[in-house]
Amino acid sequence: MRDDAERWNARYADRAPGEPNPPKGLPALELPAGGLCLDVACGLGEQSVWAALNGFDVVALDASDVAVAATRKFAADHGVAEFVDARVHDLDAGLPGDVVGECALVVCQRFRGVDLYPHLAAALAPDGVLVVTVLSEVGLDAEPGPYHAPPGDLSIAFSQLDVDIVSHHEANGEATLVARRRAR
Repeated sequence: MRDDAERWNARYADRAPGEPNPPKGLPALELPAGGLCLDVACGLGEQSVWAALNGFDVVALDASDVAVAATRKFAADHGVAEFVDARVHDLDAGLPGDVVGECALVVCQRFRGVDLYPHLAAALAPDGVLVVTVLSEVGLDAEPGPYHAPPGDLSIAFSQLDVDIVSHHEANGEATLVARRRAR
């Protein structure tokens, strides 16, 4: 985790959050009315703050303490600090136990952790919504980098898990999957 944290700390050191933004893929989907939102690899907190502004209690995770501090400040600046629990967390260790099976919404934007996919699905409460966006080899004009997913990677991985895929889109170097946990 230390190397990851140092790399991301350097990346976030001179950056500021933009505006609170919904995760990609959600505009056409009706979300649960509040509940717990897990923002995995939260970065500077744009999706975390958007979720808090939309009635969710948020657990925001990132390996970077710089990103977590920025997320906390961003939440405070938007008046939702009490609804955003931003934590430094090593995603290589999975997810914290207090979110498993509890989340109405799980967001993972631009972080590809194939070993984490089953944990993301397991974090969902029944009927919870998952939104994952990763870099993709699809639609690239250049040679893909080491973090680019091969075509169909998200749909293949999540079709093996306890979720129903609502939508899957790959183009322009990104892939986005939206899924819902099967109601019990």
